[in-house]
Amino acid sequence: MPKGFNAWVGASVGSELGSGVLAFALTWVASGYGPHIAAAVLTMSIAPSVLLGLLGGAVADRFGPRRVMVVCTAALLLISGGLAAAVALWSTPPALLLLTAALIGTVSAFHRPAAGVFPRLFVADKTLGAAMARVGMASQIARTIAPPLGGLLIGMVALSGVALLDVVGCILMLVTLLLIHPPLEQPPASESVTFGGIVSGLKTARTTQGVPSLLLCVAIVAGAVIPAVLLGIPLAARERGWSATEAGLIEAGWIAGGILSGAWFAWRGTASKVWRPMTVGPLLIGAGLVLLALSSHWALAVASTSLVGVGVVIFTAHLFPTYIMLAPPLMVSRFQSLLIIVQQAPQLVINALIGLVAATVGAGTMIALAGGVAVLASIVVLSDKTLRTFTAEGPEGASD
Repeated sequence: MPKGFNAWVGASVGSELGSGVLAFALTWVASGYGPHIAAAVLTMSIAPSVLLGLLGGAVADRFGPRRVMVVCTAALLLISGGLAAAVALWSTPPALLLLTAALIGTVSAFHRPAAGVFPRLFVADKTLGAAMARVGMASQIARTIAPPLGGLLIGMVALSGVALLDVVGCILMLVTLLLIHPPLEQPPASESVTFGGIVSGLKTARTTQGVPSLLLCVAIVAGAVIPAVLLGIPLAARERGWSATEAGLIEAGWIAGGILSGAWFAWRGTASKVWRPMTVGPLLIGAGLVLLALSSHWALAVASTSLVGVGVVIFTAHLFPTYIMLAPPLMVSRFQSLLIIVQQAPQLVINALIGLVAATVGAGTMIALAGGVAVLASIVVLSDKTLRTFTAEGPEGASD
């Protein structure tokens, strides 16, 4: 891999560590006000990305992913620094948590589409799967450390100290982005950032074979896993008497499981017949979530979420490169923004529903239901002829 790519992946560890610790801390503090506040904070971090995501993709197509990432990283630095100062002045009222979540979500609407396609500027399509697996593994490492570290830091330095840690991660990423220059260039979109350009991307995605099914699979898995892990674990921990540190370890379990499978794909490459792992992944996710729902001890819950992590990475390590390879070169960021929206949009409804279900019948039942939903993605993959016949050209040594 090019040196610039490796430097960016390294910086991503620090950046993801800071943002992961902050995300856990925000959710944990919000859960202390009750399930409804915790759900509202998580929703506010998602809603701007859903509303502005297509615009973010159009901006990245027009101005290039690197420029967009530089601006967004600088904005995240200011948000985290402002949060640290605000906590020192006003403590942690729900309104501050909601505002912070909304600001982070707004910046993410522009940052995530650009970051999602950035690896394509460093490598050819035949090694894209391995490159994206390396990026995913770096993120997984940081996210594994983040929850237990967040559980520890929230008791030691409070939310203000956690926010300052995120500032450090943003500085590291900003410096790296300013120094590196990808060897490949993404041709800028000819159209301006207009409503017509956004609609054009949507129409193309709708008519590209295989893409609608991939988007549906992502919506199903993300709608089941993300709320069950990020919101369900803190709520289940409080129900079952687990500490913040134990809850952090449980949440880290799904990231740790992802590292194991991510390391394999980063080393050996992804499978060429993508339908097989994209079918197995959701089945493992469903089994892990059901086991988590039945866990009476935090150590068993860690094992359960580890299985979820393995299933998620097996699924996404093959879906994401396939999706990018199917996207037209001039619309790759718009396609990526649509993928992100599909990941997040269901949560606007599901988060509120999860808060209601958890308050009514308990977090365990809610998590078990999420496991049943995840399995539906396997059915979608098997029912799509394009995905069943699609063969990705993996790196040398990749196996089916």
